[in-house]
Amino acid sequence: MFLRQSRSLSPAAPPLLTPRMQGIGIKQLQDSVNDISGFLEDFIEEFSTWRQGVETRLPPGRGFGNTSNFASPEAATPTESIKTDTSHAPNSGPTERSGFQSDHTTPAHKLLDEWALMRYFANGVEYLQRLSQAGYILSDYPMHVEQERGTLRVWGYGEGLDFKNVAQGLGSPESSNDSDAPSPVPGREGLWGHPPTYHTSLSTIDTSTPREYSACDGGLGRDGRPDFRSSVLRQLHLSYMQNMHSFHPFLNPSKLQRMFREFEEQYSPDSKATNGASPAAHQFNPGIKRKRSSDACSESYSPRGAIERSLRNAIVLLVLALGKVCSFKGKVLPYPQSDEGPHGNGAWGSFSNSYPNRRFNSDTSDESRPRNIDYLPGMAYFSYATDILGNQQGGYTVGHAQAMILAALYAGQFARVLESWSWINSACRVVVVLIRADYNKLHRGFYRSGKDKTVLTAKERYRLNLVLCAYWTCLQLESDILAELSTLPSSSVTAFQNEMMYPASVSDYFPVNGLRNEESFEMVHKQNPKEDKDMMIYSSQIWLRVILNEAHNALYGVSSDKSFDPSNVKDVIEHAKTHVDVLDSWRRLLPLLLAWDDDDPPPTDLNIARLRAKYYGALYMILRPYLRIATHVIEYPPSHQTSHQRNHWPQHDSSVTSGDLVTPMNRMTQMVELTDGQRNITEVASQCIDSAIRSTVAFDRVDAPDDSPYEGYERTSPTRLIVTNIVGTLHAQFGNMLVLAAVYKSKLYPHLPNETKLNAKTLRALFKRTFDILGEVAPNSPILKVDLDILGNVWNQLNLPGQ
Repeated sequence: MFLRQSRSLSPAAPPLLTPRMQGIGIKQLQDSVNDISGFLEDFIEEFSTWRQGVETRLPPGRGFGNTSNFASPEAATPTESIKTDTSHAPNSGPTERSGFQSDHTTPAHKLLDEWALMRYFANGVEYLQRLSQAGYILSDYPMHVEQERGTLRVWGYGEGLDFKNVAQGLGSPESSNDSDAPSPVPGREGLWGHPPTYHTSLSTIDTSTPREYSACDGGLGRDGRPDFRSSVLRQLHLSYMQNMHSFHPFLNPSKLQRMFREFEEQYSPDSKATNGASPAAHQFNPGIKRKRSSDACSESYSPRGAIERSLRNAIVLLVLALGKVCSFKGKVLPYPQSDEGPHGNGAWGSFSNSYPNRRFNSDTSDESRPRNIDYLPGMAYFSYATDILGNQQGGYTVGHAQAMILAALYAGQFARVLESWSWINSACRVVVVLIRADYNKLHRGFYRSGKDKTVLTAKERYRLNLVLCAYWTCLQLESDILAELSTLPSSSVTAFQNEMMYPASVSDYFPVNGLRNEESFEMVHKQNPKEDKDMMIYSSQIWLRVILNEAHNALYGVSSDKSFDPSNVKDVIEHAKTHVDVLDSWRRLLPLLLAWDDDDPPPTDLNIARLRAKYYGALYMILRPYLRIATHVIEYPPSHQTSHQRNHWPQHDSSVTSGDLVTPMNRMTQMVELTDGQRNITEVASQCIDSAIRSTVAFDRVDAPDDSPYEGYERTSPTRLIVTNIVGTLHAQFGNMLVLAAVYKSKLYPHLPNETKLNAKTLRALFKRTFDILGEVAPNSPILKVDLDILGNVWNQLNLPGQ
């Protein structure tokens, strides 16, 4: 377990070092270690205080349970429950902090540049060859393919760029150099479409023509209006609460419930309310006649008026959109149709040819082509909501931040990374304005001093807590994206991560002004045991994200900012050990409800799987610089592998023929003598490898029966994976596979401990499950399509036994 990991990071004897690897001064190294050690001490104190603070907010019997009391902090008072130690709270704002540095080398695609063992991985990948011929760096492909795909035409057809006037009959080529390529013929609405008008039907669906989609997929009824039936509103609201809200509870549940009730009374066709007149002057589309059908999506109704363009309505619509996409039952989400005709060469390489059912022949009019709002789940609601937000970009209330977060989460479901990041970046901008305005009331020192008791009213405390929830949600979502797309600029939101207090959750029963009604508090909690767990996970995720951001900066920041030499084994050991100690402290402080053993199978609960995936991903990320040195720098005694077999990819050691069992015969660990230092290096490398594997398979049993077996790394999850950043999650799994493949072909592999999980059989199974899950999302993601092409290339080069 983890204690073994921590001890292994301090080798008993020095490894084989070259003079070049000993170039850092002792003082510089000591200063660096002292800085991180100080962070560790602060972390232990703050996390312990936070944990006991949450205990005070939970009713008897619903606490975190027993955890390791290694810090032994004094019990937190209700006032201290949402603070941590700071010396003082500045009056004018935070001190200068760097925050999460965006220009780091953590992302999976950066491995192609940094690991010499991967120099052949990109050979033969068509898109990467074109990128190289154009003079670009191969590892920049994620940003290139995302930019080349263009934006989603919310009201129109497919996705693309708009280099020329669409009204004149020109489509959206993949780049300005291809502007003369054949383009689809736009109809009267154009490729980009438009909201309904008095004279144009909202729907161009010809119900007499058989189609492969249902009009209700996007959120429209058969008459072309958004489906606001009461049963649909309640179903989608519940879907949102069960999926997205449990990840990031930044909306107040009871207030959202009230907003839905008022929305239903105002706009639902089957509402019994009598005050349904809208303040708007016109209806959705007064020119549409009522239609009758037995189809569940086409119940007839009379519209009750156009949607008022208010922020609260935008939030309701975005919740509906998220509820709709989360309730989609298929393994593969619908994806935008390609503009490319039969002879087009899209930016996605061979992707379009692999999915012909969504291609659009340029000889076909868009009158018979489905719009995005017709078949992309939730897009009809999203289109109206973002039209409202487009007119409120200058808003700076917590509601604006919440709406932008919701829009980002929706775009993320369709693997639209840049569009999701754009919404998150806007939300971060709003949140930074809000926390600067109330900085002295949000700083941890304010609560440490006890001033909140006399200064804050219950209403003010509630308002500030919503700001905090929005802040920490923005920080997590932005950091998750920047962790895999490091060239995107970061906002200043992470600059406050060591100063902002933590949210008391947005549930309706958190204490106000240090007081609580025990009877009502207990009564509410008896009805919401799941919210207790979600609150614990949400808070634990916040801490884990802060730890990750610190590690990203320290271990993967630009070389000029590093306080240690990344090629020096001693430096890497010391820094990795310190960050692993922080991670170890986090894990040992987890409540019993969230604790687990490393040998446990992947969890069936999605939220718990997210937590473990992030933990193992963090441990792997912290130890990866160590693994790179173990595979590229450290010299080992000669084994039976020849130089040709170690360094050339077409084949591996012929002695590893079965690949099914991890034995001394297939790694030859008993046939050579390692020094104590070398042995410790291989043990830590083994921990990094096993963490990469556990991170990769963390979601493999989500929604499977609790007693279902998990064998041979075979995915048993019956549902589509729903997370907030699907591209980041799967791109990281892609990176894990690159590293595992490189290690398998490295000089380190024969010397790994027998208990290391990596072998030919494991690698075959991991490649299969990774091909499968990336293939489910690749239709919506050009990044994952290129990832698949690279993995296919690596798979062919591996030539595993039994392949």
